[in-house]
Amino acid sequence: MNGSRGRKIRKADDSPEAAYLKAKAYALRLLSYRSRSRKEIAEKLGEKGFLQGETERVVSYLEKLEFIKDETLAGQILRTALKSKNLGRQGIKMLLLRRGIEKDLINKTLSGLTDDEEQDAALRLAGKKLKTLKELPENIIKQKLWRALQRKGFPSDIINSVFKTIKL
Repeated sequence: MNGSRGRKIRKADDSPEAAYLKAKAYALRLLSYRSRSRKEIAEKLGEKGFLQGETERVVSYLEKLEFIKDETLAGQILRTALKSKNLGRQGIKMLLLRRGIEKDLINKTLSGLTDDEEQDAALRLAGKKLKTLKELPENIIKQKLWRALQRKGFPSDIINSVFKTIKL
């Protein structure tokens, strides 16, 4: 650890240009770890004590260079959420909201999600969950499986179709 966790980077006596350069360096360091949304970068810069004008200038600069591109990030999150996390439409929506993606962009991104893709994710999750539940009575398995799918953001029609497919 570098020991600077939670510390302010910007000093009160920094010139505007020095503060901007520090903010830009910090934002680039954050982006080197993983992709982030416009809102995530702005919040992180604010936490480090950078002023709103400096933050906005850095975010605009990074967007112009396409280092921050919320539309691309939303698509990446959607693919990861479907393939790795086996999330349903509502679960993906909540994840995108937490990552700071705007609601209209979330709706646009989710409009590209097909019911078949969502169903496949639900079936993968059900298959994984069933492995851990196989020793339990059938009614308990159904309850636990239903709740697990609901928690991951799947609507009841998808859950019902999963139950028909796996035939408990």
